[in-house]
Amino acid sequence: MKKVKEKRLYPIVEKWLRRNYLCFKTSINKGLKYGRIDVVGIKDVGGELSGEVETIAIEVKRGSEPFGTACGQTLGYKVYANRIYLADYREESFDPDEINIASHLGVGLVQIKNRSCKEVLSSPYYKPITKLNLLLLERIGIGKCQLCDTFFEISNIETNIFANLAKEDLKKAIENEKGIIFWNRELSDRKKRLGLDKHSDDRTYERRFICPDCICYFFSQLRNEK
Repeated sequence: MKKVKEKRLYPIVEKWLRRNYLCFKTSINKGLKYGRIDVVGIKDVGGELSGEVETIAIEVKRGSEPFGTACGQTLGYKVYANRIYLADYREESFDPDEINIASHLGVGLVQIKNRSCKEVLSSPYYKPITKLNLLLLERIGIGKCQLCDTFFEISNIETNIFANLAKEDLKKAIENEKGIIFWNRELSDRKKRLGLDKHSDDRTYERRFICPDCICYFFSQLRNEK
């Protein structure tokens, strides 16, 4: 089978995530300093009473890497995501030993063939490290509302990291129908005193978000108060 460039497989997997998992947000080659993920998807799972989401991380391979090594790399994504998959480009499906290895490690499997994807083994559910998961979501333009716990688009990652937010300006947020970003200075000072904040300057990095719906349907009522 003719080998393909790995990056050419990313859009195929991203499209599959949107179609099969109904992810409202997907992104390619995103991550933090600890590692980058080939394809990431975010889907709603909370039902009518919750804004809970699942983060899906997929490692994409072009069918030439050692299977155990590829599984080990994929397994590391559980610090970021709720479900992790290895997507491998191959004509034949995974053999029984490969499926047993992935099942034992807790890695889902996806076969890429031609320009389509097929889930062969489902991923178990993981509880990622909260701060790494939230940082990953922010990296692809998603933030968590501090009031209603809903995840929403905070930015256009191609242009402005906080394009959909007003910065500590409630009036501007209401007028422009945007969310708002504010900084928790007391918590920031406390972390600096404890040595938990590793930034070398005196700026506050403890950012928090409130979604446009909470601004529109809750805070906007304050404008009419005498």
